[in-house]
Amino acid sequence: MTCSECDGRPCVAVQSFPAGDTRSSLAASHAAQLDRQLTGADSHVHYVVRGDKFTVVRPAETVSPHQAVTA
Repeated sequence: MTCSECDGRPCVAVQSFPAGDTRSSLAASHAAQLDRQLTGADSHVHYVVRGDKFTVVRPAETVSPHQAVTA
């Protein structure tokens, strides 16, 4: 299943939170909201099965190479 917010666009991981922490989903949502406010990008959260984590992503065209953080 593809992400409807990404709409097939490549995205870059900005920050990740381990899903084992009960507050990670909320923390990731807040981080995505803050990233949207700071960058104006369409930042949102993906659940990544490999690694069992929530990852804040934004469309690749809005990220300069020095901003990207590996997930």
